[in-house]
Amino acid sequence: MSVSLALVPVALTMRLVMGKENYEKWVESSTLRIPTNFQTEREIARTVRTAGYDAEMYAGFLKTHLNGEDLYCFWELIDGKWSAAFSIHDSREDIERFIEAVNHSAGKHVIGDGIEREYETDSTSHPEQLIRPTVFPTNFRDGELLFKTLKEFGVNPVRKGSTIVCKVENSTLTFHGSDGSPYYVEIKNAPDMKKMYEYLSEVDEDYKRCLQSIVYEKLKKRVAEKKMAVESEKVLEDNSIVLTINIRS
Repeated sequence: MSVSLALVPVALTMRLVMGKENYEKWVESSTLRIPTNFQTEREIARTVRTAGYDAEMYAGFLKTHLNGEDLYCFWELIDGKWSAAFSIHDSREDIERFIEAVNHSAGKHVIGDGIEREYETDSTSHPEQLIRPTVFPTNFRDGELLFKTLKEFGVNPVRKGSTIVCKVENSTLTFHGSDGSPYYVEIKNAPDMKKMYEYLSEVDEDYKRCLQSIVYEKLKKRVAEKKMAVESEKVLEDNSIVLTINIRS
């Protein structure tokens, strides 16, 4: 798995949405690695900065922004060879412009060999990225709660049997679920997948808050039915709630 891509903030939140196993598969399938001829991290930093880009440490990895805060790569050392790790959703034009600038700065060809092969391999291994909607699993299980959460987000979800459909800007999100299994989401016409991931992460957070509220109310109801009393309630920093219950003999 690409450790560096897993450090991207939106990826960290997506782990909560997708679950550990599905998340790791998603990270690996979303990584585009471009090999280089760099020998050291210092050489990378010097060359990249001379080319007009930054090279800063982030969680133990060298990170370079290509176009503002939204497009960047991490530099990975794998089996003794340095590679630049991008997302497959990043702009190819920006990546190629970056490669050209870095090679010009180095005065020789240090990055870009095999880029056509990498893109070809990616489209062959993951053709759905090019000709099909993006599809991945989620941890959403309760259809009613998911529908309510989406409605509160103001995206006007529509039910079609066990399927829930909504529009976010120009994109269409379709949540499929059956027999109590986790829903999976199909994303069509998303010009910026990172924004979609961020949006789904926000939905996940709200979904969990709603679920927590339901569990909380059910617990208090059961406590009352058992003739017990809630002595105290405490909300922790992670928004979890601790109840102290007095069990009457």
